[in-house]
Amino acid sequence: MIRLFILAILVNLSAFTMAQSDIADIKEQNIQEVRVDRLFSSKYQTSLRRLRRTYPMALKAKELIEAYNEDLEFIDKKRKKKKYSKKAHHKLKDEFTYNIRDLYQSEGEMLMKLVYRETGMTVNDIIKNYRGGFQTFMYSEIAKLFGQDLNAEFDSKGDDWITEFVIQDIIAGNIEFDTSMRKMSKGDFRTEMKSYKKRKKENKKKYKKIARENQKKKKSKK
Repeated sequence: MIRLFILAILVNLSAFTMAQSDIADIKEQNIQEVRVDRLFSSKYQTSLRRLRRTYPMALKAKELIEAYNEDLEFIDKKRKKKKYSKKAHHKLKDEFTYNIRDLYQSEGEMLMKLVYRETGMTVNDIIKNYRGGFQTFMYSEIAKLFGQDLNAEFDSKGDDWITEFVIQDIIAGNIEFDTSMRKMSKGDFRTEMKSYKKRKKENKKKYKKIARENQKKKKSKK
């Protein structure tokens, strides 16, 4: 009788241990990787600021490319496809030229990655599809001059995880965000450039003034 009692306890203990092990496995599967970055808040705000200028452009590019690809499916002749692709390229260029020129380098880098995130194609792939190899080479060379990589891809689990975090907040409606893109005209761009040069000039004067004041303070201490 005692042996049966001990056996029953051992069986129940074994079942309990297995159950605990199963629960631990389930918990381990459900726990997502937690990333710790002490500068997270600052990086989040920086990503959000850049996304306000670039994410609407990436979404617009996706919309146009999907529409072009749908139209191309109904065009059989190679010559007509080539002609249509050329028009598509000019349309994309017209839509984005001045918006892109108005970006800072860091924003340009983000846009390249976002285009890949939304379309599954690098900017290089898009140019190649709608214009041809030689034109791609020319664009690549121009991009290098400005430090841009037309083959840039979006890595949501690597370097771009904070940007992805912000995008998920945007999609979930946790952030007030306008996803519509306002096309910038040549006139708008010129006005913005004048404003930028004026701000730059004013900041330069401001920093010079601060530097002079700091020098005076150092001399007065001596």
